Amino acid sequence: MATVSQVTSTTLSGLNYIDSLLGNLPNWNYLTPGTNTIYYTFSTSANLESGNSAILSKPVAFSASQQVNTRTAMAYVAKLTGINFVETADATKAQVHFADANISGSNTTGQDSSHYGYSYTSGSVVTKFTASSYVYLDNAEWAGMNANLTPGTQGYETLLHEIGHMLGLKHSFEGSIKLPSTVDNTAHTLMSYTHSGGVHSTFSEYDVAALKWLYGGDGLAGSLGVNSTTGARYLAGTSLADTLTGTAANDKLEGDGGNDTLNGGGGIDTAVFNGASSAYSIVHTGTNTWTVSGAEGIDKLSNIEILQFTDHNVTLSTTALAATAAATTVASTANVAGTANASSGALDQIVHDDHVQLIGHHSHFVDHHAIA
Repeated sequence: MATVSQVTSTTLSGLNYIDSLLGNLPNWNYLTPGTNTIYYTFSTSANLESGNSAILSKPVAFSASQQVNTRTAMAYVAKLTGINFVETADATKAQVHFADANISGSNTTGQDSSHYGYSYTSGSVVTKFTASSYVYLDNAEWAGMNANLTPGTQGYETLLHEIGHMLGLKHSFEGSIKLPSTVDNTAHTLMSYTHSGGVHSTFSEYDVAALKWLYGGDGLAGSLGVNSTTGARYLAGTSLADTLTGTAANDKLEGDGGNDTLNGGGGIDTAVFNGASSAYSIVHTGTNTWTVSGAEGIDKLSNIEILQFTDHNVTLSTTALAATAAATTVASTANVAGTANASSGALDQIVHDDHVQLIGHHSHFVDHHAIA
């Protein structure tokens, strides 16, 4: 069960490219009672947000085309996070609301306004956590762009940026932990205002790593991620050489590109690779140490017990002999684990409104997405 300090402060990874994106927006992993379902709606017939001075007109429902492409985006983030996002026509049931509106600021293309509240015991254990998020796209100055949310358009990238905020990510250039200017661009994170690499139809590598840190890829109240049932973490790397170190629990470590160093720490840990096992060479180099080579680089592994490939998992045997040939096969250095698991402008305004209901707190966060 989460404590007050956990839900009111960001749980950091120690990795700048992740921590620079972690905001104090609602972390859905604290929802109580535990559930892996978040409902979203396009209905504006009820449960509209109040008190948001940046919204200059009454919100209106997304067009049929906007709804189709938003469903595509939600299916994408569901696969990435493991959260079960379910559409509902009942606005009173939904926690996430999508709508068009005239947003204050001529450069503002979208906004996310998120709220959370909680109650807790005298021992600071949270007994109730609720959250809601309102994602708006501007239908005044940016009406033409936002009318087209087809993947590959600027409108769709704006939608992903606001969904990133809804999932708990902040701007990369704000807060006490920021990205270095050399990588503060959309080629690395859609939470940046510096555009690079054209229009993006998926989250960039830092966004993906941050979302895996928050949600573990197995949804809410799973075995991985912040507030997981086990304390285990999912640490993902970048296209460069990364050093990732796990906890005492059963972690997942994913180096991605570059020649990475992965140390699982305690527990039964898994190294994740984004290809079929036949594309990799696995060499046992010493007690609890291995190298895995493939298109993603040459990774040095220690205290890793399982390799997860897209076709199956491989359980490493610490008694396997060191290989002398470069083309070491899975069969000669590891035990194949049966049927395996396949790969599965304007700045934010923060307003705190404290109140007591039992013992509680309520916060409201607003994001503006601007194009310079």
